[in-house]
Amino acid sequence: MPHSRPWCGLLFSRRAPCSTPTEPVTEPDFKRAIEDIKLRAPIEEIVRQRVPELRKRGRLYEACCPFHEEKTPSFKVDPSRGTWRCYGACGDGGDVLSFVMQSFGVEFLEAVEILASQTGVEVPRSGRGRRDSDAYDAGFELLKRAASYYRERLGGEEASEARAYLSERGFEADTMRAFGLGWAPASGEAFTQFTRSEGVSFELLEKTGLARRNERGRAYDFFRGRLLFPIRDLRGRTVGFGARRLSDGPNAGPKYINSPESDWFQKGSLIYGLDLAVKEARKTRHLVLVEGYTDVIAAHQKGLANTATILGTSTTESHAKLLHRSGARRISLVFDGDNAGREAAYRALHGLLPENYELDVVQPPGGQDPCDILMRDGSEAFRVALEEAADWFEFACDGLGELHGNTLSDAVDRVLALILRVEAPVHREDLVRRLSVLLEMSVETLKVQLAMTPEARAAVRDAEREKREGREARAMEEERSAEGGAEEASSEHAAPVRDHPRVRKAWGEIAGALLLDPSLVPLVSELVCRCDPSEGGPAASRSEDIHRVLGTIMELHADLDAEIHEGTVMTALGSDPAREIVGRIVQHAEGADSPKALLEEAVRVLKRTELERERDQLQVRLGAETQDSDQNLLLQRFQAIQEELSTLAQNAGALAPSH
Repeated sequence: MPHSRPWCGLLFSRRAPCSTPTEPVTEPDFKRAIEDIKLRAPIEEIVRQRVPELRKRGRLYEACCPFHEEKTPSFKVDPSRGTWRCYGACGDGGDVLSFVMQSFGVEFLEAVEILASQTGVEVPRSGRGRRDSDAYDAGFELLKRAASYYRERLGGEEASEARAYLSERGFEADTMRAFGLGWAPASGEAFTQFTRSEGVSFELLEKTGLARRNERGRAYDFFRGRLLFPIRDLRGRTVGFGARRLSDGPNAGPKYINSPESDWFQKGSLIYGLDLAVKEARKTRHLVLVEGYTDVIAAHQKGLANTATILGTSTTESHAKLLHRSGARRISLVFDGDNAGREAAYRALHGLLPENYELDVVQPPGGQDPCDILMRDGSEAFRVALEEAADWFEFACDGLGELHGNTLSDAVDRVLALILRVEAPVHREDLVRRLSVLLEMSVETLKVQLAMTPEARAAVRDAEREKREGREARAMEEERSAEGGAEEASSEHAAPVRDHPRVRKAWGEIAGALLLDPSLVPLVSELVCRCDPSEGGPAASRSEDIHRVLGTIMELHADLDAEIHEGTVMTALGSDPAREIVGRIVQHAEGADSPKALLEEAVRVLKRTELERERDQLQVRLGAETQDSDQNLLLQRFQAIQEELSTLAQNAGALAPSH
């Protein structure tokens, strides 16, 4: 029997349900584009780009899962359905778009664009969202033109100081061209005037961060008299610039400035040099992160093409997603060898530890930066340093044995804060044990210290708040049920209580059974159509994503030419977040004896839950003061429900009719 994950958390482990309409978010032209992409991008070929060892075994392809470490292949690709699934530890699965999303850490629309660019499929703009508007595309064109303009100015007379600086650092012409280095003229409006002559609106210049207006309303260039480093996204598109001043003085401004935040430039979502580093990183599964632009450029010039740097002062979730797209399993941090570099390493570890990378840290001696070491000592010395890098935990614990008192306590808190970022409980426990051996302290003492860290206290507060909000929500729901109990109990067609865990599970199992055996659809079509979550209250919204999956199945069933399976349902759902649970629904269903048995049991659960709810409401009414005739009718109905529940328990294998 295929591996089946526990149901607890299965449907809601990725994101909270949203309150979008029950109809799948798929415009016809956009849906056809997705279908065309899937036809032109066979899933086995796309997967093989990331998993070269993928091999055919019968009608399926299999390999070790690329999303977790394993020795026995549990990752399978079904080309006939256009789906993939890991039957091992991670249990993930989906269609070719899900694979691209998972592999590269991108959202649905970006995955569509990546595959569309590979296959030559034109994706309708109406389905591609805000980022594909004419203005957004025009912004990219302007930023591309700006990169070209500034690159040309680097060869001019005014940029002699910049060229001298680059020559002094040892940068070669080919390297400078590869990274598109440029020069922003010192004139306050050189680029603004140039673009005005080409008919570019100032509004677009301002939105892309290339120009501003002063207090008197006069336009001026944002970058002036600086060496420019074009910053590109993973697709190689210029999205902004980093700029370094070359002169000192009271009015020179900060040493480095970046483009202001915009629709194109978000510092917390960019990694400088990753567009050039990703190929080597995917091949070696190793990515080197350094601290600055020149460090990256020097590394690439010396043959370390798997080097990049994170923009910003900390590593964000968006950075982590981009790093996943590199395919790297090991990440080495090589920051400056001073206190600032050490602090930068701590911030990077804080963001990277939850991602389960193999992390190590290189500390350059004497406060040197990687660029100086590479240019002076060459790549071989740098490679040796990478091979001798300290494990992140060794780096964090370095020097602890020499500290005492409050200084030791504060330093241990920093290490414990990093340990808290490790998600695997066994790994965390092992790290605490290793720390206890290093410090010659008991594990219990360190656990007490761990519980006192600000990070641990914040986690406890968050958990308590979630519990409190959950209790309040349940109390409100119970109050509503009590107030409306009499009216609901009198209805012959009361809708199921969909916020009950076993009810959510039952609806998911119905969807899974239908995906495995579409011939079962007629048996439950009336039940599915009758139980529209949009007609319920807060309870209904909690399983709304499952009902959108069911609604999509029903729509496909109404189309006599349509196939019904995991891949077609995900295509029909398009960008709807409900697509994320389809694979997990199917995997759970595959663990049942048969789709029909799973369906029958799920319908029985729904039937029993409705009867139990009505029985409980009748008990409340029977305890109230009512006329004798009403009491007799209520008692008769109560006894009939008890008999029905007894019959359901005895005939668990029979498909119960909808109530």
